[in-house]
Amino acid sequence: MKKFQFKMQKILDLRKFEQQQAEAELGKANAEVARIQRELDSIALKRVQTAKSNQGQSDFIVLSQMDVFFKGLDIQKEKFLQEMVQAQMIADEKRAVVLECMKKTKSLEKLREKHYEAWKKETLRQEEILVDDVVTSKFYSESSGN
Repeated sequence: MKKFQFKMQKILDLRKFEQQQAEAELGKANAEVARIQRELDSIALKRVQTAKSNQGQSDFIVLSQMDVFFKGLDIQKEKFLQEMVQAQMIADEKRAVVLECMKKTKSLEKLREKHYEAWKKETLRQEEILVDDVVTSKFYSESSGN
């Protein structure tokens, strides 16, 4: 019997490749979101550490320097928050692309499975016919030989 061959295998392979590429792009986008989040966490940690280390400080110069430092941290935080919004939007777009690729791939895989099952049934049917023919011809050859 001939081997199963899905006529749209090249298209399925292409869709799988596109899905892998989209997943890689999503991974990059998520890595960027994570990097920005680490930066924001670092800023928050610096703020807490500075506040704790200068707790109870009454020197005006130190308090003034702390205020300037905090304002600088706030500026950095705002910059990273804006980057985070953009990175999240990009990640959401990439996620939508991945989902669309997954749908296309899944539908072709289901179609392939359906064709495979039909091929399997037809192959079994053909084998049964062949076995029946062999048995029938053997029976007739034994009957006619008597």
